Amino acid sequence: MVYTKLAVETENGYVVAAINHPPANALGQKVLFDLNTLLDESLEDPEIRAIVLTGTGEKLFSAGADITEFDSVQAGDKPNQINPKIEGNDVFSKIENYPKPVIAAIQGSAYGGGTEISLACHFRILADTAKVALPEVKLGIMPGWGGTQRLPRLIGKTKALEMMLTGDPLSSAEAFSFGLVNKVVPASQVLAEAKALAARLAQGAPVAIRGILKAVTKGLETTIDEGIKIEDAASVVVSASEDAKEGPRAFLEKRKANFRGI
Repeated sequence: MVYTKLAVETENGYVVAAINHPPANALGQKVLFDLNTLLDESLEDPEIRAIVLTGTGEKLFSAGADITEFDSVQAGDKPNQINPKIEGNDVFSKIENYPKPVIAAIQGSAYGGGTEISLACHFRILADTAKVALPEVKLGIMPGWGGTQRLPRLIGKTKALEMMLTGDPLSSAEAFSFGLVNKVVPASQVLAEAKALAARLAQGAPVAIRGILKAVTKGLETTIDEGIKIEDAASVVVSASEDAKEGPRAFLEKRKANFRGI
């Protein structure tokens, strides 16, 4: 696949996709189309076991939705759109429910939809010089790509409301202290840190990782009793896999496990 708004590199066991839409890496229709295609193609490739999502340039991971598309999208104009229209919520939900880990390498500040897409990822690594914000209220609008739902689940209702109702950003230190990101590192190390995590995850058991991701993501949407049922169902599938046999065998034979994802 030739991507027009993503710079994609395939590494050993994972793929790195950088949003390439200068100057702000805005999440316009072409970016969303490329992201959606990347997710579909990576899902079908057993050699890809994780995805690192980042942005080109040093200052911005993504400034969010492409404001230049607002009028045409709202008016239903077709010339500047990919048909059919790609909905941001559909792409972000696909990331959140993806059966392979998705890591946001936030090398620059993230605003609006840029923050929202990172919230949908399973891991977030943030540059120490970067900020994250949902400033939509300052434009008279509101977060519309899952921010009102994912942010409170990650950092709690009180701080999430403060962020969204004031539009004020969090510093990297604040983002880490509130549990919004997994790690804060110097900007020059963000991508390397994300790649190291992706490489480590790529060595894991894909069936077990898929089961854990599903149990956690779906379980948080319901009661703990229903969540345990989801966990039990996933555990049955995982336990029946070849990987579940390979793990104990490798442990007893004192060697590295060769998980094949079957």
